[in-house]
Amino acid sequence: MSKLIHLSKKEQEEQVLFGGSFIENKPISFPTYFKTYAYSNLFYWAHLEAKESNVFPLHPHEGFEIMTFVLKGKVEHYDTVNNKYIALKQGDMQIMQTGSGMQHSEKILKGSELFQLWFNPDFKLSLKNKAQYKDYTQADFIQDQKEGITSIQYLGAESKHYCETQGITIKKQIFEKGKYLFALDKDTIYSIYILNASGTINKQEVIKDDFLKIEESQELKILAKEALELFIVSSPLKVSYPLI
Repeated sequence: MSKLIHLSKKEQEEQVLFGGSFIENKPISFPTYFKTYAYSNLFYWAHLEAKESNVFPLHPHEGFEIMTFVLKGKVEHYDTVNNKYIALKQGDMQIMQTGSGMQHSEKILKGSELFQLWFNPDFKLSLKNKAQYKDYTQADFIQDQKEGITSIQYLGAESKHYCETQGITIKKQIFEKGKYLFALDKDTIYSIYILNASGTINKQEVIKDDFLKIEESQELKILAKEALELFIVSSPLKVSYPLI
């Protein structure tokens, strides 16, 4: 039976950082003693808006595969693999395979907006690997436009970009005003963040910054009341290795 979970921005965890410089809403928050939000191999998802420029100081990561998508503005990233700052601009993506351990820092400029997603690639294996990362610019992604839909493919499907976590695809799609119908894989979970505009998805009304989790569904019905922009992550319903 099809399952749909809808979270408005108000229902997502909010975190205010550095005196209000950064504000995050988190469709998938860190697990707590009271609630567990993670599912599939998708562990964490934060949407950050920079009200002022500020810096996440140097901090460690290990095991996780961490992806940053710059939606607006500019981020300068430093890590202990390269020991220098590298700029990421609007439309760019970074993948960190944190492996046996690395530290990094991020300068985020005022007006910037980004996603950060954490995946569990199978800690039993990833913790044995050397940490590495790769930056991609907007020009590196496959983009096409047909039948009223503009698609940017970040990972999976026809993308040749490597990620450590198996079975995931990530894309952004913009739907012109109209109705759309797609077949879905019942063994896949679809996690959808509404980046802009409003409409309905499988009869659920959605607006900017809403989040949907759809599983065990055979179809996706979209009604775009205006140009509707979606960020879509597909991940396995069942994972073959232990999860946190």
